[in-house]
Amino acid sequence: MKTYKYVACFVLGLSFFACEKSSEQVEDEIAPNLRVEYTVFLQNNNVLNGVVLGSGEDEFSVKSSLSTFSNFPSNAIKYRTKTDISYFATTNCKATLQWFNSENSESTSVALFEDINACDINVHAMARFNEIVAVAYERDLLGKDKQFVVRLNSFVGSVNSPTEIILDKKPVDLLFSSNRLFVLTLNEFVTEEYHLSAIDLNTNEILMEFDLGLDAKRLFANNVGEIIVSYPKLHTIIDPVTLDKSYTSYGDNTEPGFVTTSDFFMDNAGKFYFQKNVPSAEITEVPAIYDFAKNSTVVYLFENFLTETELNIKYDIAQTTSVAYDEANNYVLIGYQKNGQVDKGGILRITPAPDFKLIDNIDLDGVPNSIFIK
Repeated sequence: MKTYKYVACFVLGLSFFACEKSSEQVEDEIAPNLRVEYTVFLQNNNVLNGVVLGSGEDEFSVKSSLSTFSNFPSNAIKYRTKTDISYFATTNCKATLQWFNSENSESTSVALFEDINACDINVHAMARFNEIVAVAYERDLLGKDKQFVVRLNSFVGSVNSPTEIILDKKPVDLLFSSNRLFVLTLNEFVTEEYHLSAIDLNTNEILMEFDLGLDAKRLFANNVGEIIVSYPKLHTIIDPVTLDKSYTSYGDNTEPGFVTTSDFFMDNAGKFYFQKNVPSAEITEVPAIYDFAKNSTVVYLFENFLTETELNIKYDIAQTTSVAYDEANNYVLIGYQKNGQVDKGGILRITPAPDFKLIDNIDLDGVPNSIFIK
């Protein structure tokens, strides 16, 4: 396989795309390929399963299935952090949450809403922190308007002690940080503006609520627990304790676009790995990395590090479905779905910009939903 040199430049506030391939061939360098394990959650036949991949000394293969996590509905609501992932789903009017801790490889499954019919509510968002599970939902009240609720489920041993907090706006997203639950809400019937509420987990009381304006679509957290409110044209960073705010705007046509990503990964340097939609690219859903410190985005167009044969025949890539970063080996992991095969996918490993060097690939019986490094 040939590898190629790329001409590249970074511009603050801009999205960066690899330039055209040079005709100058570059000699392959020896990659570190240190022993690492990846836990991958796969979507296959409308359910989620987990597998463990082994890597090192030219090995990149499936070691085992994740026996503690299996056959969870693929339409589940997902909440992930750097070290764990949680899925919430309702099946046959029974609500269940299952989570996985990547540090100790343990999974836990609990039943929720055992006191009411889960088919009578519409769940909008879910989040988990240690033994606390927050579920934001709406329900119809006879002869009244819809009621918006955040239910806090506190699991101590096997005991679930739910507490419900009534909201006056539609909940859109949830995030835990600094012993507080942050709730993104939408005033959909009056102003169509978004708001953020901070709930104290010691008292279960709303400490304060402030306006976020229009188009506040998603909540994320960075490595120090700050709240990132994502808009199409900018993002706001909020201190979870003082609630001080700072703003970062993007230039025209340079928005990173992580507001629409279905999966993400943040490395130790605080760089954000996600899926970006690029309508002009050959594969429109591509991997990208946003650097918050530099306000710059690196976009990994497949056609810039794969040949046409590799892209369309050998790997047959339809879209990016997950992204992660192996810091020990300096590899970007790109989970993808195959063309015309809803339950077939794989993972590419490449070196990050400016090298864009393909290391290897593994085909998987399922489409990668999220990837964890261990």
